[in-house]
Amino acid sequence: MIMSNAPTDKNNNDWESLKKGNPWHEIFDLKTEELLERLLKNDERFIYSGDKDIICDRNKVLEEKDKFVTSLLPKPYRGNLKDPKLVILSLNPGYKKRVKKTLFTLLEAKYQRQFIEITKENALLEARYIISPKYEVDDVMDNGYWSSRLEDLKREGVDLSKIGLIQYIPYASERYDSWEKDGSLETQQFSKRIILYLLQSKTSTLFLVMRSKKKWEELIGKEEMEKYKDNFIFNKHPICQKISSNNLEDQYERIVAALKN
Repeated sequence: MIMSNAPTDKNNNDWESLKKGNPWHEIFDLKTEELLERLLKNDERFIYSGDKDIICDRNKVLEEKDKFVTSLLPKPYRGNLKDPKLVILSLNPGYKKRVKKTLFTLLEAKYQRQFIEITKENALLEARYIISPKYEVDDVMDNGYWSSRLEDLKREGVDLSKIGLIQYIPYASERYDSWEKDGSLETQQFSKRIILYLLQSKTSTLFLVMRSKKKWEELIGKEEMEKYKDNFIFNKHPICQKISSNNLEDQYERIVAALKN
C-alpha cells in the first residue's frame, strides 16, 4: 500500500546529508565564470573523477555516435527531487551538435550564464521545476524536448513543481550502446541512493520508467523494485517519452491524480 508523503525532521536531515554527499559538487561548485570559460574552450572534459576511467575506456572503443560527449556539462538530474510526486527515470541526455554546442556559442553571455546556473541547480539538487520558469534558455538549449513531452500534463493543470527526473547515465550521446559496465559509475550509485531515499521516506512518490527498464532494475535492484512495485510505472513505448494517455494508457490518469493531490 502507498502511504502518505508527510515530511519529518528526520527526513529533512537525511535529505541535507544526501545533498552534501552529492559527487557533482566536484564540478558544479566551480564558479559560473570558470565553467563558462571551460565550455567555450570546447576541450574541457566534464567527467566526475570517479567515473573518468570507465567513461574514457568506453569512448576509446565505440563509434562516434555512441561516444559520450564529455565537453558538455553532465545533466544527471532535473526538477524537484526533494519532495516529488513523480520521478521520471530516463536513459541519458541526447546530443545534437547544432543545438548543444553551436547554439550555446551563439547565445549572448548572459544567457550562457543562465544556462550554466540552471544546470548547476539541477545537478546539485537545488531545482524545483523540471522546466525552469525563471530561465527560458533552459528549454531552448533542451530544444524543447521535455516541454513537449509534458505538454499533456500542462493542459491538465497539474503541479509541475512536483516532477523530478533522473538520468541513468548523466553524460550526453547521440546514440546509446550498452556495455558490460552499465551501472558501475560512482555517480550512478549516488542516483540509486536518491531513489532508495525517496522510496523509503516519500512513500507516495511514483517512479515512471520511461526507458531501459532492465537497466533500472539492475541498478536499483529487482528485490527493491518488487518491494515497492506499487510505486513504479513502466512506459510500454520507450521510443516515445511523451507522458500521455496514448503512451501510458490507464497509468496516465494515476500520474495526473498524483500531481493534483
